[in-house]
Amino acid sequence: MEVNVKHTDQFSSGAYILNSNMAPYSPFKQTGSVFLTQENNNSLKEEILKLINQSTEVVKICSFIITDTEIFDAILNKAQSSNVSIFILTQLDQSKLTNQFSLLDFLTEEEVRENPAQTHLKFIKKLFDSGVHIRASVSAHAKFIIADRINGFITSANLTTPSLTFNTESGVYLTQEDSKELDKLFDVIFQMGTGYRQFISSAKKNKIFVVQSEVKIKKELLPNPTVSNLRYTYESDTNNLYEEIVSIINNASEYLYISTYSIVGLDSLIELKQAIKDASGRGVQINLFCRGMNYRNDHLKGSQLLSLAGCKIFADLFNHSKGVINEKRGMIFTANIDGFHGLKNGFEVGYVLQEKQRIEFLNIHSDLIKSAYYIFQNTPSRTDLFQTYSNYENTKGIKAPTFAKDIIISYRKGMVVNESELSELPLFYGRSRNGEYLIAGNAYFKCKFMNNTFLLAEKENPRFDLERYILKYDNLKIIFN
Repeated sequence: MEVNVKHTDQFSSGAYILNSNMAPYSPFKQTGSVFLTQENNNSLKEEILKLINQSTEVVKICSFIITDTEIFDAILNKAQSSNVSIFILTQLDQSKLTNQFSLLDFLTEEEVRENPAQTHLKFIKKLFDSGVHIRASVSAHAKFIIADRINGFITSANLTTPSLTFNTESGVYLTQEDSKELDKLFDVIFQMGTGYRQFISSAKKNKIFVVQSEVKIKKELLPNPTVSNLRYTYESDTNNLYEEIVSIINNASEYLYISTYSIVGLDSLIELKQAIKDASGRGVQINLFCRGMNYRNDHLKGSQLLSLAGCKIFADLFNHSKGVINEKRGMIFTANIDGFHGLKNGFEVGYVLQEKQRIEFLNIHSDLIKSAYYIFQNTPSRTDLFQTYSNYENTKGIKAPTFAKDIIISYRKGMVVNESELSELPLFYGRSRNGEYLIAGNAYFKCKFMNNTFLLAEKENPRFDLERYILKYDNLKIIFN
């Protein structure tokens, strides 16, 4: 049987498309109280290096991963040439370090391409061998540094070259009193919240054996969030970081600016979804800035949910900054808007901003949105979406395979195929070492492509190791027999 699919001009699933009202991009150079990574603005990295180089007694660093050579060299030099004690809290979860899909929850695509696991372990081994005190957990995603116990600096950036060179990142200093609370939090997690406390170096290159220990923290030892501007997540013991985000949204009366890398797992963030819906109902103008990842179905789903709840969503190709701001209060944090990682589990930190920081952070968000490359549309037109992908491929230097404008999808009778998905959702061609795939939403079909026809062989579970390219077709014919 043969079906000629009649197309509408719009797809039924949301996506990021080019922002026709985009203003010319220019880096935000004012760094009085908020420090950034942007193209041609490396003030954030300069502050991190300054904290390491100018410390006199102790440096404490928490980072999910360390792969930037300049940062590594600064830590190593400090360890080898001074009496400064250095402590590093990181993670050593092999499932996160080696699984590409899992890594995208914690690292940007630019970081993933740099083979981070190998470099991270090499650097950790060298620093450990040079006397740096290193412990690790499976859930540390917080990013901060404390020098001499009173100079605390929280940032969205991993200690990687992309995060410190061109990805959009932000960071702020804490007051001395709040830095002491962050220092206390580091000590409690380092001493009692790390599963990997003992490292045994091997002569084999880049090889470290780790000894796992029991993790047990008494909740009363954790800092009291009511006595400082520090907020944090530590597993299920406390989620005051998430509670503060929801509170800032609930107390907005005029505007809200939210920034994040990704928007996923919203089914686990019921309070946040309701707060945004209520704020929109009060007439609050809600602007959200993120990374326009059309290749992540989970991110598109979350974006659509928040868009329907009242958010106007903008994006670029490089954002990794995170924060929330209303007209009276703002916070920078290290977690994404992610119901699976960081807001209700894991280890993340945030800081309620001083007024000068809030105003500058607000201005940064306003500038990012004015020059946003993408805007989210719930029902994008076929023309806009195809144009967006062509632009993305050109910008990223992606050589996409070419297909005819008229394509055929053929499958055998008895296969479970939802033809409305094939006609109403964007279609992607995927390939890996062991085959070709046709993708529509969350449906993945192993296939063969020949003579402009996709011959569907079998339906498989979603694959996240595929090269994916959108099919820019004019006409589609579906055949089954």
